[in-house]
Amino acid sequence: MPMPPDRPLDAIGLARSAARVEREFEVAGFARLRDRLAEPTGTASARAEFGLQGRWPVVRLAVTADVVLTCQRCLGRVQRTLSSVAQLVFADEDAPELPDGHEAVGGDPRKLDLAALVEDELLLGLPIIPQHQAGDACELPAAASDQAEAGAPEMRRPFAGLKDLLKH
Repeated sequence: MPMPPDRPLDAIGLARSAARVEREFEVAGFARLRDRLAEPTGTASARAEFGLQGRWPVVRLAVTADVVLTCQRCLGRVQRTLSSVAQLVFADEDAPELPDGHEAVGGDPRKLDLAALVEDELLLGLPIIPQHQAGDACELPAAASDQAEAGAPEMRRPFAGLKDLLKH
């Protein structure tokens, strides 16, 4: 019987049995990610492959989600696929002899919040400046295009009159 997606996982038990967990999460359920999206729609897919490396429980977490962001050039909608693969070890960062290439995850490994890890990976996968790809339709917002069509605005020089005051 599958576990509900909000139930904490026992990473140590899953690592000992070399288990694989696959889950789907609603993007709208990720509060920190939702604030950065133009439309909080769709689902995120996660696949976690647990195992032991030496004495440490580890997981290979693969996450993908199709999200709608706001293009910072034209302020229009832009569709992106976020994809991330992380190698994680359940230990404190200062623990000795951690496996190479793994990022440490603190906390109680017997109460693993997979949804929080998935949200973290999606946040790390967000582009710094979302924008349309080269060749995609990226138009200026209406106000900027109207201003460009009207020609360059008249240049104002607010301190031009100071020159005359300095002569006296």
